[in-house]
Amino acid sequence: MTTQQQIQQIQNDLYQILTSSAHSDHKQKRNHITLWAQGLLPYPKISTNAQELLKEKIICDLFEGNAPLTPRYILPDYQLFLSQGSEYLNITPPTNLYEAINALLIIYQYVPSVTGYPVYLGNIDSLLEPFVNSVSREEATNLLKLYLTNVDRTLSNAFVHLNIGPQKTVVGEIILKLEKELKNSVPNLSLKIDSSTERAFILSAIDTALATAKPYFVNNSILESELSSNYGVASCYNTLKIAGGSHTLVRVNLKKVAEKQKKYDKFDDFEKYLQEVLNAQVEIINARARFLVEEIKFFEHSFLARENLIKLENFTSMAGIFGLYECIEIIDGSKLGSDERAEVVAQKIMSIIKNTIKNVNGVYCQGYQNKIGLHAQSGIDSDIDTTPGVRIKIGENPTSLSKQLTIAGALHQYFDTGVSDIVVFDQTSHSNHQGVLTIIEGALRAGVKVLSINAVDSELIRVSGYLIKRSDFKKYQQGIPLRDETVSLGANSLQNQNILNRKQFPLKDY
Repeated sequence: MTTQQQIQQIQNDLYQILTSSAHSDHKQKRNHITLWAQGLLPYPKISTNAQELLKEKIICDLFEGNAPLTPRYILPDYQLFLSQGSEYLNITPPTNLYEAINALLIIYQYVPSVTGYPVYLGNIDSLLEPFVNSVSREEATNLLKLYLTNVDRTLSNAFVHLNIGPQKTVVGEIILKLEKELKNSVPNLSLKIDSSTERAFILSAIDTALATAKPYFVNNSILESELSSNYGVASCYNTLKIAGGSHTLVRVNLKKVAEKQKKYDKFDDFEKYLQEVLNAQVEIINARARFLVEEIKFFEHSFLARENLIKLENFTSMAGIFGLYECIEIIDGSKLGSDERAEVVAQKIMSIIKNTIKNVNGVYCQGYQNKIGLHAQSGIDSDIDTTPGVRIKIGENPTSLSKQLTIAGALHQYFDTGVSDIVVFDQTSHSNHQGVLTIIEGALRAGVKVLSINAVDSELIRVSGYLIKRSDFKKYQQGIPLRDETVSLGANSLQNQNILNRKQFPLKDY
């Protein structure tokens, strides 16, 4: 191709972005242009084998672009921000609830991520509780309602994530009531739970979750033991250190790895090839992290780093996997959730993955003892017939909910930077919150780290790690442009991944 032809091709590609999508507004098109421009640059230096695995989509970098401009996920220390203010943003430490909320809404606009929006908004109850008595309860409710409305309207991306808990707080109680009232898909929400969390507070969260599919119920005891109390839940359900985050997330499609098994006669051959793929995954991850830190010099230029709101020594990178269900089915013929043998094979595969990933040092991963975090990747809209993370395939769930959660708990132990399971209840759940609480407590005891619950008639649908409104889904089908660009991802996933047919569990036995 001549230089003139290359220029013409670039112009055509750009024109397509600007004119092709009826679903995209100006800001979304601008983000698409940024990603497209990054794709014009060469990839960070990796081996020919790694390049081929990316080309074959056995390994996927989740559209971060050839030249990453920013860490994929950033979790600023908002507590430090409120206590010291920000010279860069010309903000002094707030003295009341008005000033605290205003300060947070300002800094959110300056926190980058792979989506262009902040993926972590902080543990909002502990952040704002010191200021809540500066106003009346009614005024606090109105202010928090405006806060949530502002977040939904200005940070219109379903990967924006807010945390509350584990302690019951005035702010936490108000947030849960407002979330049920507003029924917005943004922000995503998590409630950290441990033995100190009041049951009444959890029951209030259950009431909200059955109406909105949020909050997640997060196993704070286990995660604190792994990450210390200084962690947050960001984006889908990523568990990362505050004042840190993740440089990148690169995933392996275990289904595609298993399809190579057709050439093999024994599990040892599969294991050898899996390890080869995982080593290439680590190579790609480290190359991207090195490029971000050493060439882009993000941590040298960001005001977040200058003001100690993030620290390189708190970061890691993430190695994701998905398609475990199909992988087992292909190499063994057994089905996870139906055959006990599949559970044994799942444990064997996950042990190989964890041992391989953790056996290699991660570049600039000081936040995790120089190791790359392991992540159960939630899937994207183009993943047809490939199950997210280590979940059981939709339509193949065991009859017993306790069986599903026991399997999930056994597999969640392998992941330190994010994993979740989803349970959908039938309409009887609305009159049996105590039964739902029993299930949640049992799931956490079984080792489940992050659990999403939902009722079948909820306005919000948990696609995988994020939410969309049923009403937005209908608008999308009509070709109406929407603020939240993740609706398009969710709409395609609903169609491609059978999500609306998730098993509905009754509560008659609880």
